[in-house]
Amino acid sequence: MAEIHNKKRAGVPSRLTKWARGGVRRLSAGGAAGRLAQLRARLAGKSLRKIVIFSDGLSDTSEQQIQPLVRYRQSIAVQLGFVFEFHHVDQIGHFVAKGLQGYSGVGLKLVFNTPPAMAKATATTLFDAARSVGARCLVFDGDDDPCVHWPEVIDASDAVIKKHRFADLNAYRRRYVGKTNLTEYCNKTFGVDFSNDTIPFSGPLSDAQIDKIILGWNIALDDKIFRLSRDVTRDVLAWPKSLDISCRASFQKHVWMYGMRHAAVEALVALKDKFRVFAPTDRVGQQAYYREMLESRFTVSPFGCGELCWRDFEAFLCGSVLIKPDMSHIESWPDLFVAGETYVPVAWDYSDLETACKELVADEPARLAIATNARDKVLEALNKKAFLQRLDDTMRAAGLG
Repeated sequence: MAEIHNKKRAGVPSRLTKWARGGVRRLSAGGAAGRLAQLRARLAGKSLRKIVIFSDGLSDTSEQQIQPLVRYRQSIAVQLGFVFEFHHVDQIGHFVAKGLQGYSGVGLKLVFNTPPAMAKATATTLFDAARSVGARCLVFDGDDDPCVHWPEVIDASDAVIKKHRFADLNAYRRRYVGKTNLTEYCNKTFGVDFSNDTIPFSGPLSDAQIDKIILGWNIALDDKIFRLSRDVTRDVLAWPKSLDISCRASFQKHVWMYGMRHAAVEALVALKDKFRVFAPTDRVGQQAYYREMLESRFTVSPFGCGELCWRDFEAFLCGSVLIKPDMSHIESWPDLFVAGETYVPVAWDYSDLETACKELVADEPARLAIATNARDKVLEALNKKAFLQRLDDTMRAAGLG
């Protein structure tokens, strides 16, 4: 592979840049930023709607769901009138004792493996206090999958804001082995046993519970993707391609998703005599990882804990056409999984991988058109104006219009 000497083009910023970004993030999440947002909303003549979110902070990937609210905190206040506050769940008792007067919305975010009894007790305590002052009760569900567990928490809330959900809401009326549709797939396809898992099964949900599931925004808005969009430039689309197809997605055998991941690697290895294939099983640094995408016509991205993963959007931004198991069962925003326009769908067992790649490997203009369209759509979604509109729509659906 050709070496990349410009780290910015490889998507890895300098240490100084990382430090500066971390400082901005901390300042944006702090109390002073919240007071400034409130002042700016008033000066802009907006009708204030204060929303406080309590989070356990136990999973960074889950916490990323609220990062766009931190990133655009000031603009949200000035343009929409929503003023967000962020606190740890340890502060719930203090706020409940003091009273939640003045808040239009109260949010709760808990990591997926919180014991059900604890999740129920926390939600009941917080939402009973919120409802007593007329505040809307919101669950921010940062899980990677479309399923929703803790039925009692759903019942206690007014709305559950998901990163993505089933396109056919009837899917929530099913009972799944394990937590998700993907754990059930691994159970049926690879024999993975979830009987002793933290969540041995989930669902079905009632009609009333399903009605509370609201579509928010997906992981394309996460800090990692937002920053990468600033660190790679449009010339990645013209980057010389030394590889046809690459996939770095292997996993330890004891992890439940191993079968899904390894199926992708096996499918690629089977094509090594027909395409320039790269499917390593080791781990590398971030720069080498991005370099592989930059030099690959296609990047295969199997499912993991959920359908979406950072690899999808990293491939988009690096100018590599995404190949992924069919996503037609998923609804998300931004909608970046449009077959033949932004990605190439394949069967979940990768049986049609060769067919899917063959024509586009031979048709560079068509491949480049998909890569360009996907990259443009990611950048469009990462625009502040686009997120503010999405947030407004989501809050209206949650009863905070």
